[in-house]
Formats: sequence, C-alpha cells, structure tokens
Amino acid sequence: MVESQRETKGSNTKANKQFLPKFSSQKLGVQCNCMKTMVSKLKEGEDVKLQASKRAFNFDNDRELIIAVEDINQLLSGAWLNISILQVLILALYESWDEFDHSTNALGFMCPEMISETMLYSDINRVLLYMSQSMATLSSKSFILCPYFEKRHWILLVICLAKSQVYIFDSMQKKRNLMIKNQLNLAFRTYKTQNEKSKGTKLNWIAAHV
Repeated sequence: MVESQRETKGSNTKANKQFLPKFSSQKLGVQCNCMKTMVSKLKEGEDVKLQASKRAFNFDNDRELIIAVEDINQLLSGAWLNISILQVLILALYESWDEFDHSTNALGFMCPEMISETMLYSDINRVLLYMSQSMATLSSKSFILCPYFEKRHWILLVICLAKSQVYIFDSMQKKRNLMIKNQLNLAFRTYKTQNEKSKGTKLNWIAAHV
C-alpha cells in the first residue's frame, strides 16, 4: 500500500493572519467558536496535530494529520477549504461510525490529498496504485466518497463499485474534462483484473444534479 505525503494544501490563498482576533464570534456557531478559542491560544507557526487511523484513509500505517493555523483561519472566514480540514472531517466521520455503529458498511473514503490534481501531475503511478488498492480494500462498501480538487475547485466523486458507476457532484454544474477521469477508469480496470472480476470493467460517469 502507498503512503501519503503532505504535498498540497488544496489552495494558494494567503491566509489573513489577523482574521481570528477581528472576526465577530457572533457569526460563528458553537463548535466554530470553540475552534477559534483553541487556535487563538497557539503561538505563531504552531500546528494542530492529530493521529489518524490507517483504515480511515486506506494506508498501511497510521499517520499524523497536520492542520496549520491558516487552514482554520481560511475555513472560519469562508475564504477556502483546505485539504487538511477535509482529512479531519473524514477522520471524524469514520471514527463516529466505527464507535457507534459497527454494522455500518455503506461508505468508504479515498484521501483527497492522494487523488488531487497535484498528485496526478507529480506521481501518477502512485495515485493509480492507491486508487486501485483502495477499491480492493473498500469493495464491500456501497459507495466510496472521493473529494477531488482540480483547478481551484472542489468536486465530490461518489463511486459505486457494484454498479460500475461514478456520480459527479459539482456545484458549478458544467461539463468538464476532469484529469482524474482516465486515471480512475484505469484504476478500476486494474482492480477488476487483479480481483478476477471481469464483468463490467468500464466505469459509467453520471453528472448528479445538485
């Protein structure tokens, strides 16, 4: 199995370092205010670190998630959603389901960092290996959620292995030639071949109306 390296933040937006002191707490919910309070206690340059289970992201080993203060600043100000924040959300959902409902077998995730446009450009073979192995690991799931970042825009891809389908949830509602499409198709064929599942080796891509 392949491991992830923190090569992209999913954004080139420069954080407003003065945001936390200036932003009105009345505009934030309880949880966001709690986050704001915690971050305000950090020294400049400090990060928030979380231990993530290998099973949440389909890796061989547990890993450390690093959330920079600017990531949280951008989230709370509505400026941007960085990859590290999505990783924490995925981890929270995974741990919540694992703790309260061990029978849940509906959803799995691919790491948004591992399948990002940046990773496809920098190490496409590594991404292909990650995607095909993730499909094998998550083959019993009804759906695999894949948050995908390309051209400064987030898209949610939802894979249904049983039906050989990929649903595209795109808020921009326009037809686009996604870089990941050919690679995900290839990873699917590899998964089918390696697991002796010859029936339906082509993915059907469906644009969902949101």
